[in-house]
Amino acid sequence: MEKKVSVIIPVFEAEEYIEEAVKSTLGFSEIGEVILVEDGSKDNSFLKCKKLESDFEFIKLVSHTNRENKGASASRNLGIKLANFPFIAFLDADDYFQPNRFKSFRDFFEKSIDFDGIYEPVQYFNGSQKIYRIKKNIPPEKLLHYLIRGTYGHFHTNGLLVKKDLLIKAGLFNESLRLHQDSELWLKLAFYGRLVSGNINTPVAMVRVHSGNRIWSGTSNVSRFLQWRVTWAWAWNKPIGLLNKFLILRKLLKYKIGSLSE
Repeated sequence: MEKKVSVIIPVFEAEEYIEEAVKSTLGFSEIGEVILVEDGSKDNSFLKCKKLESDFEFIKLVSHTNRENKGASASRNLGIKLANFPFIAFLDADDYFQPNRFKSFRDFFEKSIDFDGIYEPVQYFNGSQKIYRIKKNIPPEKLLHYLIRGTYGHFHTNGLLVKKDLLIKAGLFNESLRLHQDSELWLKLAFYGRLVSGNINTPVAMVRVHSGNRIWSGTSNVSRFLQWRVTWAWAWNKPIGLLNKFLILRKLLKYKIGSLSE
């Protein structure tokens, strides 16, 4: 299979993990490049990334102007804009791919299955063995509704493979959100494109649970309210159906009321 995938890895103070993350991308014929977006780390992450770039010709290291720290959304967006291949896969710098990461991708091409993106499960480790996934196969035309409801779970950034063109059409990650930028973007991808499930039973990446994970320490009613406020601003004039609009408003009010007590 010809190389079709750019892997985007935002790197912030991940000197302990980045080598393992990069080495987990080796040996995949689908990967054309791995873009490390160094996000102004204060540790030795930049030097580690420079070394990896010199060791592997498919590794590309970039950073923001003046090596500023701009956050995960801006870093992923920069990587997406610079990507040279039609599909994008994401990997956090403290996580790693499993050997089956692109099996569904290969299978779908061989079977001429129409898709703009594929989502598959990941698995947490270090004290938690929870599998993070959509819990059933959902027709692409119903995915937006079920993502809004949250009925059958959600998918993780490391488990998504998606066309670069669709990411750009959906507006990329919202850089005004410190948390839940992925959840906000997935709704837009489900609206604008055809996202299909791969193997929903076998994790394609491992997600490390540790104290440095922003999502574990920062999630609150306030952060969720900010996410759904952004979603409502996008959705109110889109043809997504009255039920979906009602559900978004209900989430918005739920987290607004919850935020008042925090």
